[in-house]
Amino acid sequence: DLVFQIGTAKYGVGDNKGQLSDKRLIEISAHDQVRMFEIKLSQGAKPGKGGILPGIKVTEEIARIRGIEPGSDSLSPNRDPDLETIDDILDRIAHIRTVTGKPVGFKTVIGSKGWLVRLFEACLDRGIDSAPDFITIDGAEGGSGAAPMGLIDYMGLPIHESLPLVVDMLVRLGLKDRVKVIASGKLITPPDIIWAFCIGADAVVSARGFMFSLGCIQAQQCDKDTCPTGITTHNPRLQRGLVVEEKAQLVANYVRNINKGIRLICHSCGVHEPSELDRNHCRIVMPNGRSVPLDEIYPIQLPATEE
Repeated sequence: DLVFQIGTAKYGVGDNKGQLSDKRLIEISAHDQVRMFEIKLSQGAKPGKGGILPGIKVTEEIARIRGIEPGSDSLSPNRDPDLETIDDILDRIAHIRTVTGKPVGFKTVIGSKGWLVRLFEACLDRGIDSAPDFITIDGAEGGSGAAPMGLIDYMGLPIHESLPLVVDMLVRLGLKDRVKVIASGKLITPPDIIWAFCIGADAVVSARGFMFSLGCIQAQQCDKDTCPTGITTHNPRLQRGLVVEEKAQLVANYVRNINKGIRLICHSCGVHEPSELDRNHCRIVMPNGRSVPLDEIYPIQLPATEE
């Protein structure tokens, strides 16, 4: 199953003028394995900055998919210029959902909660069917080796702060059952993933864990075409370091062990699956060695109508 992410440059679903193409959306959504569409507003590794895929990496295949010239630099703006307001975001979600007939949400790293409050209130004003089907919360722990260190280290809220903030906001406004929350940001071990489910995430996604299982050593050369392990390079000599048949087994082992560890913790907590976990199941060990219940750190919220 695939989530088709629509970036700020709309590569793959844009026309030759950079506008969203309904024709391309319909073509992409016709693939059964494309289950939903995710609008990328920002990412944890470099909030507020766009992206550059150097021309040396723009092969004929990539150029065909993106609709650009082979060998030319592929530039993505730091934001989608068509999404200036809350209404723009909700209108875009509604449009893609209508055209494709599939769930639509967005991915963002949280800096300030003010715009999310306005977005959720707008959903209530329009009707809850106008709300995004899901929101992917990306922590500031983003792992792109092509991002400036100033953005990696200092911009955006970490997932341990942003996830409870968003979950509690949705619960308070009565939208949690309507909007699914996906957590992302250095959640690569069973305990980390379990924590996210206890907070209220409906799903957890990871890129870093799979990169590590492939052999990533965090050389931070992703954008230079010099990745020493062959993962993010088109240099044939360096690519020899990535033997697909061998790495496939390592990735499969990672997935199996992650799932095994999650099931183990769930069963020890007396639940069948992580969706049954809540904040009563978790305690956080503090620096002084004492543990504190998670629901004391982040008190369980009730919808405003139930208070």
